[in-house]
Amino acid sequence: MPKLTNEASAEDIGLLAAVGEMFDEVDPVPPDVVRAGYAAFTWRTIDAELAELAEDSRLAGAGSVRGADTRLLTFEAPSVNVVVEVTEIGDRRKLVGQLIPACSDTLRIEHPAGATTVAVDEQGLFSAEALPAGPARVALTTPGGGAVVTSWVTV
Repeated sequence: MPKLTNEASAEDIGLLAAVGEMFDEVDPVPPDVVRAGYAAFTWRTIDAELAELAEDSRLAGAGSVRGADTRLLTFEAPSVNVVVEVTEIGDRRKLVGQLIPACSDTLRIEHPAGATTVAVDEQGLFSAEALPAGPARVALTTPGGGAVVTSWVTV
Protein backbone atom coordinates (compact mmCIF):
# COMPACT_ATOMS: atom_id res chain seq x y z
CA MET A 1 0.00 0.00 0.00
CA PRO A 2 1.45 3.41 -0.99
CA LYS A 3 2.31 5.91 1.72
CA LEU A 4 -0.19 8.82 1.97
CA THR A 5 1.22 12.35 1.95
CA ASN A 6 -0.11 15.88 1.64
CA GLU A 7 1.98 16.44 -1.47
CA ALA A 8 0.58 15.92 -4.96
CA SER A 9 2.75 14.15 -7.50
CA ALA A 10 3.09 15.35 -11.06
CA GLU A 11 0.82 12.46 -12.05
CA ASP A 12 -1.83 13.59 -9.50
CA ILE A 13 -1.66 17.18 -10.73
CA GLY A 14 -2.09 16.03 -14.34
CA LEU A 15 -5.06 13.83 -13.42
CA LEU A 16 -6.73 16.64 -11.45
CA ALA A 17 -6.21 19.04 -14.37
CA ALA A 18 -7.82 16.55 -16.77
CA VAL A 19 -10.80 16.03 -14.43
CA GLY A 20 -11.16 19.82 -14.05
CA GLU A 21 -11.16 20.30 -17.84
CA MET A 22 -13.77 17.55 -18.20
CA PHE A 23 -16.08 19.24 -15.67
CA ASP A 24 -15.52 22.65 -17.30
CA GLU A 25 -16.76 21.14 -20.56
CA VAL A 26 -19.52 18.80 -19.32
CA ASP A 27 -20.92 20.72 -16.32
CA PRO A 28 -19.41 24.22 -16.10
CA VAL A 29 -20.04 26.46 -13.11
CA PRO A 30 -22.81 28.92 -14.14
CA PRO A 31 -21.52 32.49 -14.60
CA ASP A 32 -24.03 33.79 -12.00
CA VAL A 33 -22.55 31.44 -9.39
CA VAL A 34 -19.02 32.62 -10.18
CA ARG A 35 -20.10 36.29 -9.94
CA ALA A 36 -21.93 35.58 -6.67
CA GLY A 37 -18.81 33.97 -5.23
CA TYR A 38 -16.70 36.98 -6.12
CA ALA A 39 -19.38 39.35 -4.83
CA ALA A 40 -19.51 37.55 -1.49
CA PHE A 41 -15.84 38.31 -0.95
CA THR A 42 -15.98 41.76 -2.51
CA TRP A 43 -18.74 42.94 -0.21
CA ARG A 44 -17.77 41.18 3.01
CA THR A 45 -17.50 43.44 6.01
CA ILE A 46 -15.92 41.93 9.08
CA ASP A 47 -17.08 44.69 11.44
CA ALA A 48 -20.71 44.71 10.30
CA GLU A 49 -23.53 43.38 12.45
CA LEU A 50 -25.23 40.47 10.67
CA ALA A 51 -29.01 40.51 10.29
CA GLU A 52 -29.77 36.82 9.82
CA LEU A 53 -32.66 35.41 7.80
CA ALA A 54 -35.37 34.58 10.36
CA GLU A 55 -38.34 33.98 8.03
CA ASP A 56 -38.80 33.18 4.36
CA SER A 57 -42.35 32.77 3.03
CA ARG A 58 -41.04 30.42 0.33
CA LEU A 59 -40.05 28.00 3.10
CA ALA A 60 -43.33 28.48 5.00
CA GLY A 61 -45.09 25.92 2.80
CA ALA A 62 -48.36 25.79 0.92
CA GLY A 63 -50.24 27.79 3.55
CA SER A 64 -48.94 31.07 2.19
CA VAL A 65 -51.59 33.49 0.93
CA ARG A 66 -49.12 35.40 -1.22
CA GLY A 67 -48.83 34.74 -4.93
CA ALA A 68 -46.12 32.51 -6.31
CA ASP A 69 -44.31 35.57 -7.69
CA THR A 70 -44.10 37.31 -4.28
CA ARG A 71 -41.87 36.35 -1.37
CA LEU A 72 -41.55 37.85 2.12
CA LEU A 73 -38.17 37.80 3.89
CA THR A 74 -37.48 38.86 7.49
CA PHE A 75 -33.94 39.45 8.73
CA GLU A 76 -33.21 40.01 12.43
CA ALA A 77 -30.29 41.71 14.16
CA PRO A 78 -30.02 43.11 17.69
CA SER A 79 -30.26 46.73 16.46
CA VAL A 80 -32.72 46.46 13.54
CA ASN A 81 -35.04 44.09 11.69
CA VAL A 82 -35.24 44.24 7.90
CA VAL A 83 -38.47 43.06 6.26
CA VAL A 84 -38.40 42.73 2.46
CA GLU A 85 -41.11 41.76 -0.01
CA VAL A 86 -39.60 40.44 -3.25
CA THR A 87 -41.72 40.45 -6.40
CA GLU A 88 -40.56 38.57 -9.50
CA ILE A 89 -41.02 40.55 -12.70
CA GLY A 90 -39.53 38.37 -15.43
CA ASP A 91 -35.78 38.21 -14.84
CA ARG A 92 -35.85 41.33 -12.63
CA ARG A 93 -36.93 41.83 -9.02
CA LYS A 94 -38.80 44.58 -7.19
CA LEU A 95 -37.98 44.91 -3.49
CA VAL A 96 -40.24 46.80 -1.07
CA GLY A 97 -39.24 46.77 2.56
CA GLN A 98 -39.05 48.34 5.98
CA LEU A 99 -36.39 48.87 8.62
CA ILE A 100 -37.77 48.31 12.13
CA PRO A 101 -37.01 50.64 13.79
CA ALA A 102 -36.38 53.25 11.11
CA CYS A 103 -32.67 53.94 11.60
CA SER A 104 -31.14 55.06 8.31
CA ASP A 105 -31.85 57.56 5.51
CA THR A 106 -30.46 55.27 2.81
CA LEU A 107 -29.42 51.67 2.31
CA ARG A 108 -27.68 49.62 -0.34
CA ILE A 109 -28.96 46.48 -1.98
CA GLU A 110 -25.81 44.63 -2.97
CA HIS A 111 -25.79 42.11 -5.82
CA PRO A 112 -23.21 40.64 -8.22
CA ALA A 113 -23.82 43.46 -10.73
CA GLY A 114 -22.94 46.07 -8.08
CA ALA A 115 -25.01 47.92 -5.52
CA THR A 116 -28.23 49.91 -5.71
CA THR A 117 -28.62 52.75 -3.20
CA VAL A 118 -32.20 53.61 -2.22
CA ALA A 119 -33.79 56.20 0.06
CA VAL A 120 -35.44 55.17 3.33
CA ASP A 121 -38.32 57.34 4.61
CA GLU A 122 -39.07 58.33 8.22
CA GLN A 123 -41.15 55.16 8.74
CA GLY A 124 -38.23 53.02 7.53
CA LEU A 125 -39.89 52.20 4.19
CA PHE A 126 -37.82 51.66 1.04
CA SER A 127 -38.33 50.38 -2.51
CA ALA A 128 -36.08 49.31 -5.38
CA GLU A 129 -37.14 48.39 -8.91
CA ALA A 130 -35.58 46.31 -11.69
CA LEU A 131 -32.89 44.59 -9.62
CA PRO A 132 -31.20 41.55 -11.20
CA ALA A 133 -32.38 38.12 -10.10
CA GLY A 134 -29.79 36.26 -8.07
CA PRO A 135 -27.94 36.68 -4.79
CA ALA A 136 -28.50 39.93 -2.90
CA ARG A 137 -28.25 41.46 0.54
CA VAL A 138 -29.16 44.73 2.26
CA ALA A 139 -26.46 46.90 3.85
CA LEU A 140 -27.00 50.03 5.95
CA THR A 141 -25.33 52.29 8.47
CA THR A 142 -27.09 53.17 11.72
CA PRO A 143 -27.07 56.73 13.16
CA GLY A 144 -24.33 55.66 15.59
CA GLY A 145 -22.13 54.66 12.64
CA GLY A 146 -22.56 50.90 13.00
CA ALA A 147 -22.78 48.82 9.85
CA VAL A 148 -25.53 46.21 9.46
CA VAL A 149 -25.75 43.69 6.61
CA THR A 150 -28.29 40.97 5.98
CA SER A 151 -27.22 37.48 5.07
CA TRP A 152 -27.06 36.82 1.32
CA VAL A 153 -30.24 35.39 -0.16
CA THR A 154 -31.20 34.50 -3.73
CA VAL A 155 -34.01 36.76 -4.96
